[in-house]
Amino acid sequence: MAFFPCDFGPHPNRKGRNQNLYVGVVSGEDATRWSLRLCQIHFADVQEHLAQFEVVLTDDAAGFFGAVHSCLACLQPAGEVDWQLFVSSYPANNERKDYWAKLHINCEVPAYLKEPTHRLARARMTAQSHQA
Repeated sequence: MAFFPCDFGPHPNRKGRNQNLYVGVVSGEDATRWSLRLCQIHFADVQEHLAQFEVVLTDDAAGFFGAVHSCLACLQPAGEVDWQLFVSSYPANNERKDYWAKLHINCEVPAYLKEPTHRLARARMTAQSHQA
């Protein structure tokens, strides 16, 4: 069995399965997506931060627990022209959970949801080696 590091570190995750998050940031036609592989401790922390933005699916519609009109980063009211952030989480041995929040144009994605820099560096090195 392979042990993949937690993307929030990175540090080894030897106490169980990694948990996966898929993050998407969208504004009009601009969209960026990435995934995160987290240890159980960091996954629980992220879910706690996102709890107020959880999308609850019912038989006839989608509902929200709370602050969908607030910016995820600063928690201030967000308008219609702002970025939207979508997160799908896949907890081990549990149902998928989805989150939706707005993000002001001049606010950054919170650090706990940013694309891992070690993966970005690896992707750049791979792209450069294919060009050579």
